[in-house]
Amino acid sequence: MAEPQIAAQFLRHVANCVELTGHSAASLLARIGVTRAMLEDPDGLIPLANFIAFFEDAAQLVRNPHFGLHVGRLSGSDSLGPLSFLFLSAPDLRTAFTSFTRHLATMQQASRNQFTDEGRWATFSYGVLDQSLTRRRQDAEYSIGAMVSLARQFTGGEIEFREVRFEHERVGEYARYRDFFGCDVFFEQDCNAITMDGRYLDTRGRVLSPSLHPIIEEHLQRLAGRGSDASLTGQVRALIEAAPLDAPPSLAEVASRLGLSVPTLNRRLAAEGTGWRTLVNAQRMEAAARLLRTSRRNVSAIALDVGFSESASFTRAFARHFGLSPGRYRKTEK
Repeated sequence: MAEPQIAAQFLRHVANCVELTGHSAASLLARIGVTRAMLEDPDGLIPLANFIAFFEDAAQLVRNPHFGLHVGRLSGSDSLGPLSFLFLSAPDLRTAFTSFTRHLATMQQASRNQFTDEGRWATFSYGVLDQSLTRRRQDAEYSIGAMVSLARQFTGGEIEFREVRFEHERVGEYARYRDFFGCDVFFEQDCNAITMDGRYLDTRGRVLSPSLHPIIEEHLQRLAGRGSDASLTGQVRALIEAAPLDAPPSLAEVASRLGLSVPTLNRRLAAEGTGWRTLVNAQRMEAAARLLRTSRRNVSAIALDVGFSESASFTRAFARHFGLSPGRYRKTEK
């Protein structure tokens, strides 16, 4: 499977924020093999792993554990390339979020993003799907912070949020998070998300003309499919990864999404050297391994997080997959 990519221009905003602190971003860019010219290329792509590593290293360079929040606070119309303009030119906030989530994959691969409108409340969630990328706190806080900033700009500041959730542990003072988001913030959750009152979704935009929205959307549609994984295994894996860990899609649901019968899907997966249960189990185990490495959650809680009803069956499955019990794995990885 090809290495997940992200638009190079996303990194431009982060690098500029490093420069604003009085530090040079040159050494960090050189470390991941990126030049300033690459950041100005509207069609340029870089490995997602390099983007996330740059963010973590930048936080250490500027000695700010909340650097991701800082970069998110400074997000505007040019920080996410055409996605920022797409969001800010939408006719209403509901369309801003739905169109953003629909087109993010064009600019950033291997990421889960979803917008749910349940009437009373609406939630935007985001997360990196590659479970091997465990140092990703800055990216998560930046991504959620950027969406909050864009929503505030869109509404002219007339929006409040109900709660914010992060999948990682809290670092630093809670007040820093509470002051930025203006609501309760929870950590070690199942995803990174912001929830708002549904009444804000009909708010009209106050930044860009809605006439720009279909033009930008058409541009993103032309870019769609660049660098996608065309194998059936890759498509199935993407559908599994896009669902909540504790509620994976059924085999029948995935077959329907792909326009295949269940027997045909099973036969074609077997021809590619894998199977449905293998793919579902691999996603669960990689997620569990990340939680064991990066959180203090107990094994029973992690078992529930990744879709097991009790810890004994999870422990057996984990040991079969990694050759170690969850407890021993955690000790060896610390």
